[in-house]
Amino acid sequence: MIRYIIIALLILLGIASLGSALFGRFRNRRIALALVTVIAWGIAGILLLTPSTPRAAETDTPSTIAPTTAISALPTTTAAAESTPVAAAPVSPLPLTTATFTPTGQITWHSNRSGSLQVWVMNDDGSNPRQLTGITSSDTNVEPAWSPDGSQIVFVSDRDDVEALQIYVMNADGSQQTPWMPFDASHNWSPAWSPDGQTLLFETNRDPGAITQLYAVKRDGSDLRNLTQTATNESRGKWSPDGKQIVFVSERTGNRDIFVMNSDGSNVRQITDSLEDDLFPAWSPDGREIAFQSNREGGGNFGIYIMNADGRNVRRVTDLTANYITPAWANDGQSLVVASDRDDPDWEIYMLDRNGSNLRRLTNNQFADRFPSWHP
Repeated sequence: MIRYIIIALLILLGIASLGSALFGRFRNRRIALALVTVIAWGIAGILLLTPSTPRAAETDTPSTIAPTTAISALPTTTAAAESTPVAAAPVSPLPLTTATFTPTGQITWHSNRSGSLQVWVMNDDGSNPRQLTGITSSDTNVEPAWSPDGSQIVFVSDRDDVEALQIYVMNADGSQQTPWMPFDASHNWSPAWSPDGQTLLFETNRDPGAITQLYAVKRDGSDLRNLTQTATNESRGKWSPDGKQIVFVSERTGNRDIFVMNSDGSNVRQITDSLEDDLFPAWSPDGREIAFQSNREGGGNFGIYIMNADGRNVRRVTDLTANYITPAWANDGQSLVVASDRDDPDWEIYMLDRNGSNLRRLTNNQFADRFPSWHP
């Protein structure tokens, strides 16, 4: 602060001296005042361009940064209105662990490593990757998600019409790829299973105005219904583990924030309120927490956050030196699987503990690996 006061005084001194130099009556005094102006402004310029010495607390490489603005929810939601600041999180890139981990489950994701975006599966230590779709064609097949019992995978495909994405389901080995419901000349994507495996939640732009809405449909394609019925985009819905609630992203407040509603679309309440984007919410296996991605702290990058199911106690678990997106819970809620561009120009799949530690890279190639889904 003192440094900038000195700079300001030197600039003012230079202005005063310049005025006297321009309009003074005596030639020698005018020359002297001009020199004073040059010297004052020169010193001010040096001070301005020379970086200040950091305070002692800032000279060490910090492991945390200051919290961001507290989360606030709609006034009608009493519990969520008790906002909690975002917890401090690592600034420097998270270190990759060199420890060996025994596979405890499988991950399905989509990758363009075979030349087009296709669904793949691998062990959750990154071993034994194999392609499930697009073996004999180059259709786009993306956004896979495990069924609750792990026997099937639902995914999105453009094989019927590149202008109308459709939802398909297949066995976990890639066999018997069939459409979930009759073809509709609209985009249908972001599928999510109900806990009992009998109903699918998805987003579609089939309504007038091409806005995206959240729909539910039975396993046989029947009982199709719009759960949101708004005039704004609603997206990325996920059922709670008990099947009673749905968490989703809505633009009804002007931003993309996270909301929760009953499974029939009633009792909608907002649980995040950020000026930036809160996206891809995912319930923890016990239903007590929600992981999501957000760029709420500025800088342009997305990080992974965890909050209580009511929107309280938001904390970031990744750094912001790169993007970390599309979180999926693993290992009974003790780990997260994410996609990140931290080590490569393209996206790779990573797993980390729920507190941000033990980051390990599961894929390693020059292609895009994204949208992971884990199953034990």
